[in-house]
Amino acid sequence: MTQDNDPWGNDPRNTDGSSIGSILDKLKKGLLGGADKHSGSGRGGPGDDNSGDNNPRKQSGQGPGVKFPSLSNKAIAPIVVLALLGWGSTGVYILPEGFHGVELTFGRYTETAVQPGFNYRMPYPIGDVTKVDIGSLKNLSVGSRNGNTEGQMLTSDENIVEVSLSVQYKVGDAEKYLFNVNEPEKVLKETLISSIREVVGGSKVDYVLTDGRAEWPAKVRDNLVNTLKGFKVGFHIARVELRDAKAPKEVQEAFDDAVKAREDAERYKLQAEAYQNEKLPLARGKAKAILEQAEGDKASFIAQATGEANRFDALLTSYQMAPNVTRDRMYIETLQNVYQKVNNVVVATGKNAPLLYLPVNGGMANTNTMPPVLPTGEENPKADDKKQVESSGTGQDNLPKIDIFRSRNNKELTR
Repeated sequence: MTQDNDPWGNDPRNTDGSSIGSILDKLKKGLLGGADKHSGSGRGGPGDDNSGDNNPRKQSGQGPGVKFPSLSNKAIAPIVVLALLGWGSTGVYILPEGFHGVELTFGRYTETAVQPGFNYRMPYPIGDVTKVDIGSLKNLSVGSRNGNTEGQMLTSDENIVEVSLSVQYKVGDAEKYLFNVNEPEKVLKETLISSIREVVGGSKVDYVLTDGRAEWPAKVRDNLVNTLKGFKVGFHIARVELRDAKAPKEVQEAFDDAVKAREDAERYKLQAEAYQNEKLPLARGKAKAILEQAEGDKASFIAQATGEANRFDALLTSYQMAPNVTRDRMYIETLQNVYQKVNNVVVATGKNAPLLYLPVNGGMANTNTMPPVLPTGEENPKADDKKQVESSGTGQDNLPKIDIFRSRNNKELTR
């Protein structure tokens, strides 16, 4: 019953040797038998005491000089399990932050682990993993330095320029980075140089050195990205920066003068814009003040004209009510206004009377006597009878007393 319940499967009825117990027995016998053969005297004759099944050393599994412990199935099984566990633990690996793990099985790509921390692949040597840094930003520079001529480019107008650029990149696809091309960094450098030659070769020297310094590096980046997509190298291009662009040493002085002239022109332009920004607001302010003053004058003149029009309207009403009185009053007021502004007053007392100049503001210095002019344009024959009238007052007080005025319709009115 004990043998029937052997946990290692040593069933006496199983004679085909396929049970686990029989396999362990064969393994133990093979190990111990090999040890007996190598540790014995080698004399296996019939008369030898060390040969035969009755040899106690052979029965105990010990040679003449080496003692092997007796191993049972229960002792071997844990050892095998531990060995399998140890071998399986070789498939455990730790993936750092910012890394991708490219897993291989029998040398063939299996998958890419992207989760940081503990990951598992097939145990060594069946499986392997390559950790690729995809988080770090790397830098690659090309240009003319230390006697290197890789930065010398020929422009479209057949001028040689020396340029130096740097590209910042990182690995975007770990699988493509490892398996698509050999030496991907070298491929990146050669592609960058080719892109620079293409852009600079299609531009003029002034554009490369001065006018387009901020533009053509972006064109280099676009060209580089498109070319790398065809190669499928797995790079992500962050940016391309221009470090230096200059003419060769032999003509550098002439190019410096040209650059200085352009800088002076730009400086003068900025000064002119500053002057414009200073004077233009002042001119606009003055123009606005003039417009406002004109608007004020406009309103004043309109109000004055409106008042005059209203006065004439009122005068029209008075004239319609008493035309003769209104007409005479207007005539008298007009004469008063005129006499206040002149120094001489001419009074005609008759048809052929001489013209008398009366000083309004006093004095006789400016008093003159002139003969009257007849309606036909002839001189008055009695011009010699003219008299000088002297006035001693000023203003309206010195005006002569006029009793009769002749109206416009030749009617005499009595005041």
